[in-house]
Amino acid sequence: MSSSVSTGFIHRSFPLRATVMALTLVSALVLSAGPSSAAGASSRADAPHVPGMVIVESDQGFESTWAALIGVLEANPNINVIGTVDHGAAATSAGLELANNRVVFFGNPQLGTPLMQVNQAVGIDLPQKIQVFTDVGRVWVGFNDTTYLQSRHQLGDVATLDVIAGALRNLTSAATATEVDGDDGTYGVERFANKPGLFTVPSNADVDTTWARLLAAIEASPANVALMVDHQAGAASVGLDLRPTRLVVFGNPRLGTPLMQKSATAGIDLPVKILVWEAEDGQTYVSTNNERLARRHRIPAPQLETISGAVSNFVNVASGS
Repeated sequence: MSSSVSTGFIHRSFPLRATVMALTLVSALVLSAGPSSAAGASSRADAPHVPGMVIVESDQGFESTWAALIGVLEANPNINVIGTVDHGAAATSAGLELANNRVVFFGNPQLGTPLMQVNQAVGIDLPQKIQVFTDVGRVWVGFNDTTYLQSRHQLGDVATLDVIAGALRNLTSAATATEVDGDDGTYGVERFANKPGLFTVPSNADVDTTWARLLAAIEASPANVALMVDHQAGAASVGLDLRPTRLVVFGNPRLGTPLMQKSATAGIDLPVKILVWEAEDGQTYVSTNNERLARRHRIPAPQLETISGAVSNFVNVASGS
């Protein structure tokens, strides 16, 4: 099985950091587990509603659910576990409180690269991730549905989307011991078709220079890098072509934790992300999520001002704006 990397989070008191090749989406899974459909049906009616997310209540405790998820990921030779983020531990390191909230990043470039060949901006939502969190004493597992990716990034009918969708549902079923319906993630996805929540600016330099500026700015700030993903290198590792496309995942729990205290589901979109990529004409662009946390997780815009300002500053430095 391919090696896996686990990161502490994005705070300087956590020593582990990961620099990883692009391993961008999950492969098909064949799971023998037989989840309980009755339990799933009763819990989905009052599950948190987040546009584009599938969220299912687990029949197990938090640690058992997390262990089951990591176990099924690591047992599949076609899946690369890139890293994990423990939002609760990060909050504690900053002297804050947060209920259990973790995310695992994982993927397979044979499935993710075809999406980026259609629209490189989808690289900001890759590698794929699954969130396990506690909310009001109940354990939930959530992931971004492929209809959300398809709508947000105008992907059309890329062949690998169906494979990805089935794999994500199988993984979640194994973790929760609950059946996951095929249409659970379609709620609210249409709102991202015309307003994807992406902010993209051109850079006055090439990818390497833009990337170096970005990393230097982050390193000089209170934020810490959790993951760096080279999607182009991941594509090349499976014999596919992709123009330069690089992702950095970073943040500061003093800023991110209050957002998850307001809405636990925000953990799937944290730490924050910036994508640097080269278009077909050779122009370099810098992209980040804009307005998505507020709109998607119902977080008041004023609560996002500090983190939004910091991210905008990083984008401006990287692009030379």
